[in-house]
Amino acid sequence: MGSDLSIEDYEHFLEVSKCSEMLYDPEADLMEVFKYTPEKKVIFKGTAKESVKLLEASGTELSKKQVEALREALRSGKKSFSGIIDLHKGRYLVRFKKYEDKGDKIYGVFIPCTDGVSIPSYRRASDKDAMLDMLNKRAINEYAHRVCAQDECPTTYFIMFDMDNFKIVNDSFGHAFGDEVLHTVTSIINRAIGDHGMVGRVGGDEIMIVTKDIADKAELRPYMREIRVNVEEQFKDKLNGISLTCSMGAAAYPDHGESCDDVKDLADKMLYLAKEKGRNRYIIYTPDMHADLIKAPEKSEDGLKTVLANNFDKVGIVHYMIEDYLKKGTSSNALAFRNVGEAFNLQEILIVYNNAKVGFKWSIDNSEISKSDLNWIELNDAFYSHFNKDGMFVIDGLYDLEGDKAYLRPKLVERGAESALFFRLRNNDDYQGFVLFVKKGQRQKWSEYELLALSTIGKIFEMSVQV
Repeated sequence: MGSDLSIEDYEHFLEVSKCSEMLYDPEADLMEVFKYTPEKKVIFKGTAKESVKLLEASGTELSKKQVEALREALRSGKKSFSGIIDLHKGRYLVRFKKYEDKGDKIYGVFIPCTDGVSIPSYRRASDKDAMLDMLNKRAINEYAHRVCAQDECPTTYFIMFDMDNFKIVNDSFGHAFGDEVLHTVTSIINRAIGDHGMVGRVGGDEIMIVTKDIADKAELRPYMREIRVNVEEQFKDKLNGISLTCSMGAAAYPDHGESCDDVKDLADKMLYLAKEKGRNRYIIYTPDMHADLIKAPEKSEDGLKTVLANNFDKVGIVHYMIEDYLKKGTSSNALAFRNVGEAFNLQEILIVYNNAKVGFKWSIDNSEISKSDLNWIELNDAFYSHFNKDGMFVIDGLYDLEGDKAYLRPKLVERGAESALFFRLRNNDDYQGFVLFVKKGQRQKWSEYELLALSTIGKIFEMSVQV
């Protein structure tokens, strides 16, 4: 912490990193050390000499020179100090600074270290989520990567948390109530995790937890169980029959992946598996049980078979689109895309082609296409730049829409979309429009098979109209 830091900087750092703070008044020779909580629980109060004696008594042989350096810094009125002190209960980074405008009072922190690596200095206001008492997406991801970058990183679990039916509650009771729900859930998570991890918001109601000092699944389960049970009990029988619960998925680094991002992705897959299995549950990745479920789709001789048993109905719809819709022409647009929507649990399919002059729409509420649907998105180079080389623009959740994609967020919110998949339509080398597949009500990550199948269906439509 540099000399330019204010007391507010220190306070924010303490709030997000669960450290202790120190306040010393040289004139009164009074030192106080307390946990940084709203109540500021005092854990020591006495003179500087008494505090140093306590450190000496609590320290290891390695700490003698360190404590002496701290004693000298306090005695001489040094303007700042930074050093590591080894105590029997662990290693601490001690830092303080004298504030002349506060009557030369000294303000400092005791920061617990993990395996010699101190907790990152998340002290800026920009590190904290704008609404909730946790880190924001950037800060929690930075923390996760820093943990994984340690030379000998201990087992660290990544937990992906998501509310069940939150969109329905938000729409039914209003966004203000939805915000109250998120604050309540934040308190439940922070209370359960305590000093055993860092918590950060990575999307609307999606939260990531990076654990600390939790060695295996047996130790992890009680934390996840406490969160799940307390969320369920908090809202049980209070929302006019709507079940507001949570689902979680977890995986461990380095046990289950070679990189931080690999393990986060694995935890995310476990989250969606928990939702597929009925929600209100948590799943911890176990290779023997889950390895086959996360493999990329395997093709049989006819190119249509996948390893996921529950995808056979989806395989059948692809075959139907090829044979009945494309080759034989015995299926109408309305019938074909209703079948596609039902097979993939979609709520809307919108097709805009011939440069927004022609379109087709299927929706679960049977609403018909309108002129506003055709002009919903401007078909320009900026829009087409978001598509990958396979002609797809994949949106697993609206939180994906940042930077130059942010303008699409209100457009998708207007449609009620939680997850979306665009397939680009083209005529030779000329882009002519798109097919949009929409999931509403509950954000769900698109599986590898869904991406393969729906892009194939988009291509079938492209061939059928010969744009």
